[in-house]
Amino acid sequence: MRYRTHALRATGIVLTSAMLTGGLLASATTASARTAHAGTANATAPDAATAHATTEHAAATFTRADLVRTTDSFLSHYYDGGDFKTSLSNPAAIHFWESSFDRQTLTDASRLTGRWKDRISEAYYRYENTHSTDRFGNPKCWIGNDTDWNDDYSWAIQFALDAYEATGDRHMRDQAKWHVDFFYRDYYDDAHGGGFWRERGTKDQKDVPSNGFAIAAAELARYYPDATVHNNPLNTDRTYLQIAQDTYAWLKKSFLRPDGGFENSFSGREWDDNLYTYNAGVFLELGANLYDLTKDDTYLADGRKVADFARSHFTTGSKQIIVHEDDVGGRGLYRPGAVNDYEVVFKGIFLRGLYKFITLGGQDAYLGWLGDNAQSAYDHRTDDLPSAQFDRTLTDGRSTGVASGLAAMTYTLAAQRLSGRIEAETGQKYGTARNESAAAASDGQLVGSIDKAGAGLEFHNVAAATSLTFRTASANKGAKLSLYIDGRFARKVHFPYTGNWNSTFADTTVRVSVPDGATVRLQYDTGDSAANIDHMTVS
Repeated sequence: MRYRTHALRATGIVLTSAMLTGGLLASATTASARTAHAGTANATAPDAATAHATTEHAAATFTRADLVRTTDSFLSHYYDGGDFKTSLSNPAAIHFWESSFDRQTLTDASRLTGRWKDRISEAYYRYENTHSTDRFGNPKCWIGNDTDWNDDYSWAIQFALDAYEATGDRHMRDQAKWHVDFFYRDYYDDAHGGGFWRERGTKDQKDVPSNGFAIAAAELARYYPDATVHNNPLNTDRTYLQIAQDTYAWLKKSFLRPDGGFENSFSGREWDDNLYTYNAGVFLELGANLYDLTKDDTYLADGRKVADFARSHFTTGSKQIIVHEDDVGGRGLYRPGAVNDYEVVFKGIFLRGLYKFITLGGQDAYLGWLGDNAQSAYDHRTDDLPSAQFDRTLTDGRSTGVASGLAAMTYTLAAQRLSGRIEAETGQKYGTARNESAAAASDGQLVGSIDKAGAGLEFHNVAAATSLTFRTASANKGAKLSLYIDGRFARKVHFPYTGNWNSTFADTTVRVSVPDGATVRLQYDTGDSAANIDHMTVS
């Protein structure tokens, strides 16, 4: 990964938001991620995509079938024998660190839907066969190029672990373990207080992205709880859990601001206090894994601080759609370009961390926000490709930007199934039903006005269950709505009188058989009486 620095701020390289507000420029040449690797950080050319008039698709809550269709479109447009094209206008294979995100996105979608497993294996071995050499005692060592930065490999490692979980191929896990061990053995020390170095050859900078190895270490701790790795600079042996905990503590002490902002790097050069969604995502994902392993609530408190800052700082509109990064002290908030700017993937990395925070940490309050971002990317799709900028309809997009939209869709559907609780405002509304603000509701919103014939609320991709619990408020005595499962009437659901519509809630549990992947609908039929819905819990 390459990022903006204070030195770049003075050059005018950073694209200003003013350049983007009227539509993306269409006349510039395409720059590759390799340019950034060879020269200054992120010398970005203007994008070749154009944002046409805002004509949104009909409002719809996406389903698993929509995810399958859009992923198939993504593979049709971008997949190339195990590699991923840079963009629609640039068919060259994208750099392997970015491709690792594309591959992870495919893997996560496969784990949810059961599809494309052959593509996961093909993508993994395409990477390994084109990037490995017999080196450092490993005949399939990925480190063939000494100029690649360490965080590039941390992404390849994380993909390998995901691919192992999807395919069961032990070689993938073995390779991930070997590479984590390699980097921890010699490239983690106590300079600047701890952490992994950004580069192997020139040890002059430590940053947040290069410590993504700790995420992989936390995941390896589940497979090898007692194994230790020797660290040469510190002359110590640490378990994978300890490696992850040590790194987390150093990141928190070094980069976490009191307000939840997460800074980027420090070194013998200059301090980089830029704020990136990428870094917030790394910290969230690491903390979520550590909470899952230790049940230490400190990780949740830290994560909420980081997630809340990101939600208010990097977003636009009432739905808080993530569109910005922050060049602190320079040009401030800016939009990464949709085609030529590798930073367009940063929000995808953040949403992966948020998904892990929701599911491993049980932080369901963020599920609606995750879903809003996924829905926006889906609603602004072109040729069934989610928008790389989430809130704009584009004619082109970097593969990682499009993959970020797909990842958001996958994580939303998966989090709904894993959490057991689905916020009403994330469901599909029909007729007069609408989202309404309510301070006492679990996520600050509920669905109300289900009070006319045909009005209803529908949840998609519901996990198999034997009971459903609805949290409701109603000032009607005798409130009831009609429950449908996969389009078939199941029963009337009677809700208690709470004395108001938005401040006092009660739970109602009904026994009903729900098949996996079902559509559940509450609808106002003749003879029904309105209730406002906060959320549904599947059990």
